[in-house]
Amino acid sequence: MNSLIQRIHGKSLFCLGNDKWLRRFAHKLMNHYLFDWVIMVFIILTTVCLTLDNPLLDKQDWTIVILHRIDYVMTGIFFLEMLIKIIAMGFVFNGPGSYLKDGWCILDFVIVLTSLLSFPLKEYNFTYLKSIRMLRILKPLRMIQRLRSLRLAIVSLLKSLPGIGNLLVIIAFFIFLLAILGTTLFKGKLYRCETSQLSALSYEDKRDRITTKADCLNYGGDWVNPDLNFDSTPAAFITLFTVMSTEGWIGVMWDCVDAVGIDMQPV
Repeated sequence: MNSLIQRIHGKSLFCLGNDKWLRRFAHKLMNHYLFDWVIMVFIILTTVCLTLDNPLLDKQDWTIVILHRIDYVMTGIFFLEMLIKIIAMGFVFNGPGSYLKDGWCILDFVIVLTSLLSFPLKEYNFTYLKSIRMLRILKPLRMIQRLRSLRLAIVSLLKSLPGIGNLLVIIAFFIFLLAILGTTLFKGKLYRCETSQLSALSYEDKRDRITTKADCLNYGGDWVNPDLNFDSTPAAFITLFTVMSTEGWIGVMWDCVDAVGIDMQPV
């Protein structure tokens, strides 16, 4: 512990040197093996409270009242934790070991500060104040600082983003090529006659009598084009991307079946 104190320069908060009992006590408390685990329990409890909070409930409901009181207590505990670290490490002018010289501590500082600001402003309904309250969802991110394996995973993910970006460019290029092919094959061919109001005609009559746009309009139908089509390269790109996401691909499949003239009579 003494070596750790020696690596921190200057006085914490311009008044607490390395020889002050308060700073030594803060160092001892911060480096205790139970310190991080206790804070972790409070973070989990705060996360659970966030999931239970429902804006549709009445403010006087006992659930909301209890959750707000727990929020006060949790914010006070996190503020006390931040204060202990600032006393032990120094705020910002105490060398590379200062509190605000660490990115994860900056995240802690922002979360605690926004939580404190949300209390006196919670009675107001201004838009920018609601955005401040929204930052409470950052509280579970405090767990990243205390779980080394999770922190390494996040850092690894961030470092892999350039490689992922290159992969996305390659995928987009192939989708673009297929979009050009789809436009060549199906441009203007996915229009169909909306005949839901033509109940007097059977399926066979609709198939045999309605073959063009003019036939559709003469029978009182609507000549419509689906939202997912291949009428242009950008539209085809969006269609192929939607099909890749497995959302709405069945409709595109049947439209293409109709476009190529395959008779698939429903059972």
